[in-house]
Amino acid sequence: MMTSGNVTIMFQKMESLGDDLPEISRTAGGSLLLYINVGDIRGLFDSIKDKVKVLKGLESTFYGATEFSILDNNNYVLTFAQHA
Repeated sequence: MMTSGNVTIMFQKMESLGDDLPEISRTAGGSLLLYINVGDIRGLFDSIKDKVKVLKGLESTFYGATEFSILDNNNYVLTFAQHA
């Protein structure tokens, strides 16, 4: 992880994603998954779940976050999270 001010970038190996998000691939040299921290994860999920392709619904993680993932209109994976 790299942090500058209030921006943090995390680098992650493809193997660590397992089979959770098969939409992420290394074709054409790379991939991008955006991980976005929000304040009201349930409200956001409820407001967009019927308007986008949900890849993973609301889940609690072992590292204390509640998160969900969607596929945006450019085929990028966006993961939204709220940490306890």
